[in-house]
Amino acid sequence: MKEIFAGVVGTMMLSIGSASAQMADPVVGVWRTLLRSEVTISACETGYCGVLSRIVVPEGLLSGAEAEAAAAMRPEDFFDFRNKDPALRDRPMLGLQILTLRPGSQPYILDGEIYNPEDGNTYSGYVELLSAERIRLNGCVLFNTICRGEEWVRVPPEEVLEPAE
Repeated sequence: MKEIFAGVVGTMMLSIGSASAQMADPVVGVWRTLLRSEVTISACETGYCGVLSRIVVPEGLLSGAEAEAAAAMRPEDFFDFRNKDPALRDRPMLGLQILTLRPGSQPYILDGEIYNPEDGNTYSGYVELLSAERIRLNGCVLFNTICRGEEWVRVPPEEVLEPAE
């Protein structure tokens, strides 16, 4: 009985610790993109960094032959082949840093750079904290006058996949 009580208390303390960490840094965590891939955002030297932590190749994004090849590949086999710099095209996509963020003009805004592996370009942009469970990523061009974005949702801790060993 004591073991069960200790286990329940330990689980509650982990949940409280996780919730308080999210409250202190609400952008920290794993976020699911519109296309179902996942990005893990954590504190880093520049402020916050986001890395691709799960890759999902959505249907319709690739041509027939490309889609078949992608379906047969493991996530570890995807490389940054659309990068504008040929020297960087052999970087693995899994674990690739695509976000560099720092505090912005408002407490709920993080400014920074966004690398888009779909076209190999880096954009200026920002992340807007919409709620504890939603953020909006906005990539911009022309001195931040034209921006396009999408909402991401927080991946619940019980759904976060552990990295493959």
